[in-house]
Amino acid sequence: MLEQLSERVPGQVLHEHAGCWTDPPPVAADSVTLLHQSAVAPWAGGLRQGADGGVEHGDPDPRPEEEIAASVVAADPEPDEGDGRTPADPAEGVAAFVTAVRDTWLRGDRDAVRSAGPVGSSRFL
Repeated sequence: MLEQLSERVPGQVLHEHAGCWTDPPPVAADSVTLLHQSAVAPWAGGLRQGADGGVEHGDPDPRPEEEIAASVVAADPEPDEGDGRTPADPAEGVAAFVTAVRDTWLRGDRDAVRSAGPVGSSRFL
């Protein structure tokens, strides 16, 4: 299957929902929704900074699954206004990016990424 994924079919887009940047997959996706080092469900016990400055595991959400699901369904679908400390991310910016890359982004190969990035100590756990 990996061999088939690595061969590009004209017009095909290989999308990866969640990709680990410290352990890249053997075939590079054309797009990735969530680039992570450690992915944990929002209701699970995630990592946080402890009082001593170190990393510790937080407590999971104690609510029953049905209550968590109901709160997700009831959430406001409108984008959050943010806190004003980060730049706006208007749809026009995304449209400009897509326009700039649309004729070239599906031309590259899908070889595995051999580096986890320019920072040698890219693991924080």
